[in-house]
This record gives sequence, structure tokens and C-alpha cells, in this order.
Amino acid sequence: MWLNHVVRRGLDRDPDAIALRDGRRDVSWRTLHREVRALACRLRHDTLPGSRVLVLSGNRVEVLETYLACAAAGLVAVPVNPALTDPEIGAITESVEPSAAVAEAPFAARLADLYPGLPVTDIARLPELPDAEPGSDEEQGGGTADPVLILHTSATTGRAKGVVVDQRSLQVNALSWLADVRPEPGTAFLNAGPLFHGSVVIALDHLAAGGTVCVLDRFTPQGALAALERWEVEYAFLVPSMVRLLLETKSLAGTDLSRLRLLLHGAAPMPADLADEARERLGVELQTVFGITEGGGPVLTLRPGTPVGEPPVPGAVCVGVPMLGAGLRVTDGEGREVPAGTVGEIQVSGDGLMQAYWKNPEATAAVLRDGWLNTHDLGCVGSDGLVWVVDRRNDLILRGGQNVYPAEIEHVLRQSPNVADVVVVPLPSRLWGQTPVAFVQPAADGLFDEAELLQLCVDALAPYKRPTHFLPLERIPRNPAGKALRTDLRETARTTLTADREQTA
Repeated sequence: MWLNHVVRRGLDRDPDAIALRDGRRDVSWRTLHREVRALACRLRHDTLPGSRVLVLSGNRVEVLETYLACAAAGLVAVPVNPALTDPEIGAITESVEPSAAVAEAPFAARLADLYPGLPVTDIARLPELPDAEPGSDEEQGGGTADPVLILHTSATTGRAKGVVVDQRSLQVNALSWLADVRPEPGTAFLNAGPLFHGSVVIALDHLAAGGTVCVLDRFTPQGALAALERWEVEYAFLVPSMVRLLLETKSLAGTDLSRLRLLLHGAAPMPADLADEARERLGVELQTVFGITEGGGPVLTLRPGTPVGEPPVPGAVCVGVPMLGAGLRVTDGEGREVPAGTVGEIQVSGDGLMQAYWKNPEATAAVLRDGWLNTHDLGCVGSDGLVWVVDRRNDLILRGGQNVYPAEIEHVLRQSPNVADVVVVPLPSRLWGQTPVAFVQPAADGLFDEAELLQLCVDALAPYKRPTHFLPLERIPRNPAGKALRTDLRETARTTLTADREQTA
């Protein structure tokens, strides 16, 4: 009943205060309470308790209202990235077998083709729904151990995995956020990221704190600056590429950011020079957040002003200490804890962990064991107790704060009869952090067709997953065990494409 309690507490504390706002409208706690109950009543009519409800929409305040309504009705919300292709959305619907959906009109039409007969509520008309009937049970929602969200994250096998999140996880994360980030009631928070993403828990954290969550439809540097000023935002969560874009925007000089106090950042390492420039030009404190969807969201944080020494390994990034309620250990390849200063795999524990991957016990067993989640990130604990992340998993690409898995792209490219072999690796990008590069071994001489490969990706993959370069190779280098020599290919991509840029310049 955690999310129900959050809404009820906001209503009791200050019913006319603004709980949610976007470019379309402001939503007070009184209105939020009414609209959540109204949608919960509609969804109960269309479904049975425990059913899954697809949520397919761009960013808007009604997306958060839908999550709250699903919790109130004892249902499980399944956010879907609207940028996904029909095959990608179809795979999710086939897996979760939804009983209803809440969607924007253009996406509702797509759902009608993919899942005929599915009851769909137009999310834009949520404010027009009739009030819940007097005496309807607004406390019908499930307990803290019941699933409330299934957040999809790509798998290294190329298939999406659904992370099952219960209300206890959201409760623990909110309490840790209150303890370690310390937003006060009424604090205006800017949600610049997608609401279908695991980072949505941070928006729910600020609601639990009695704050105002300001939702951007989509991130653009000019739009974000205007929102920061217009809504007098005090806290914001951005990925480093967003911060860089803000600093490079000409309109920054004329924007009043005097209310902005704290810039939280995560999803990718923040370069020291970028952090220094952000502090100076934006006039804010910076706080590092390290999180993972399977871990319930944020699990480690480095608070402003924390003394940080030299990294134990060149290139390592300090992510602070475990947040309230999270345990941490660093282990070797056999799962044994290693001493401080030794690099190993970062594992986390606590009540915030996911319950499981939806209908995927094998994948669940691979990361969850004896109450510990293996993040597969490499790091170590310094002598002062601070945690350092040395590197992401070798095959993971972080583009603009979003996870891109090579196996998913490779699977698509292998559909071409002209491709004998393919390996995708990351290329460093000043703006996005990393972008995908595809090395392709043609099936025969003269069969390398970059336009064909790009079209395959356009048809099957969301834009942020598509490679920015396709490079032909006579043969993909592999070791005797058959594993691609990804480290060598990463270096080839870096040197080849850097040389090309320099030659062009």
C-alpha cells in the first residue's frame, strides 16, 4: 500500500499544493487523488487483480498517475518505450499478456494491430474520467510484497527482460533517497528522463517526499533550461551528456537558474572537467548516483563535499557509499568477497532488489543468489570505504545514459544473408559517452552494403540502439574458444574512426 499512502499523505498535508506538472497542466494533490481513483476504478472494471497493464506513452504527468492507479487497483504497470518497433513491442506483450492498456492515441492504434481486443484507455483523457463511485475501496491495492511494476531492460542475449518490482522496493528506495539526498517537502524536481525507464523511481521518491515533480515531454537543452527557469526547479537528475548539452547552449547565459541547488547525475561517468564546469556555470552542487534497475534504482551515492582521493585504478569513478538499506560487497569470479582495493564484481543486497526477471528463472538465477544481486560492474572499495567503479561490463554500451546491448544489434544484422559474422563494440563519444559501431564480415566479396544494414536496424531497433558506423572486415577476430576479441575491435574502432575524422578535418 506504499504508493496509496504517498498519495493520501500528500492530500492530507496540503491538498492544493502542486504534486505534478508538465507543459500541459499542473496537478494538485487533490486532483491527483481524484484522477488516480478514477483510473483505478476504470482499470478494475477491465481487469482482474494482479493483471498486467501496458503503459505506452511519451512523457506526461498522466504516466505517473497511471502507475499510481495501477498500484491502487492491485495491478502491475508495464511501461513500454514508445520508440520501440512493432516487433519489440509485440515481444513484450506476448510475454506479459496484458489485460488492459493506457496509451496515447497514436500508440493505441499500434496496440490495436498488435493485440486486438485489448481494452485501451486514452491517457490524454484521464482527467475526464468520471469520479470513482462513493464508497469504492481505494485501499484495494496489493501489499508491499506484491508486484507493482515490470520495467524492461535489454538482455545480453538480445531479448528484453522484465524486472519485477514490488512496492517494498519503491518504499525502501524512497526512504533511502530521503536519508541520502534529503529533499524537503515542496522541493521542485525536474524529471528530464523517460518515464518508462528504471530512473522513474526517482520521480516517485520526490513524490514521497511531498515534492513537486516537473515532467519534461522530452529532453532538449533549450527546453530543459526553459523548464528549470519557469518551474523554479531546485533539484534535477541528468545524465552527463545532458549536462554537456546544457553548457553548450547559447541561451544558458540568459537563463535564471538561481533556484537550482542540486544536480544529481548518473547512468554514465561524469568527467571531472565537465563536473567543474557545471558547478561554476550552473552554480549548483553535484551528487553522484549509481543505480541499477534490478537493484531497485539508486543504491550508491557520493554526496557533495565528500573528500575523494586518487582513484585506485586509472579511470575509476568514485560512486560513494551504499544508500540507506543497501548492502554492498565486491567478489571474485567464484563469488568470494575480495579485500579492499581489489577489483572485482560489485554486488548489492537489500529489500530494494527486484523479485525476479519476469518468466525468466534462468536469467534470475544468474544474477540473484542468497539475497545478493551481481551487477556485473567491476569495481573496488577504497581504504576509506568509498566505492569505485572501474568499468562497465565489457559488452555493455552506454549511449546518453541508455543501455545498448551489442547482442541485440548483432541479432538484427545477422538477419541479412549478406552478413557472415558481426560484432558490435562501443566507440567513445564526447557528447553521448559511447555509440555503437558494427564490424561486419560479408558473406562474400562485394556484398557489404551499409545502406541495407542501416535499414535493417531502422526497421527493428529503437533509434538510440542503431550503430553510428558500419565497418567491413575480411574476418572477425576470435580466440580459440570462439569468442570475439572485442578489446581489439574497440581499439580498432577508436583508432580507425579517429584517423578518419582527423583526415576529414
